[in-house]
Amino acid sequence: MVVKNRTKGVRKLGHHDHCGLRRRGSGNRGGVGAAGHGKRCKQKKHSFIVDGKVDYGKHGFASKMKRVESISVGLLNEQAVKLGTKKGNKYYIDLGKKKILGSGSVNLPLVLSNFSKITEKAKDKILNAGGEVIST
Repeated sequence: MVVKNRTKGVRKLGHHDHCGLRRRGSGNRGGVGAAGHGKRCKQKKHSFIVDGKVDYGKHGFASKMKRVESISVGLLNEQAVKLGTKKGNKYYIDLGKKKILGSGSVNLPLVLSNFSKITEKAKDKILNAGGEVIST
């Protein structure tokens, strides 16, 4: 008489978790990705669920390059009275390590100092209006 071997599922009955046989497939998961993680009592939630939100830790990297604030010469021209001090007919403006861009028009003589960078277009506009660029 030929004896047929028992199936694996029957052989694993009585073991703690049936070696994963009872939880195979995506249907057991309940959805896509992290779906189904929040439907348990509080003591059974996984460690990556914090205050009801799924938190898998940090991803990516943080850039070490510092961004320099920038300001256009057109805006400097509009706010010259607020930003600078007037000596004679010129406005002296201390920019505090900002980059000067060349957009806008300049009709006041501006004297700019303490900046990090300046574009050629901005420098030409300031010099043509009768101002000065003091590089540090």
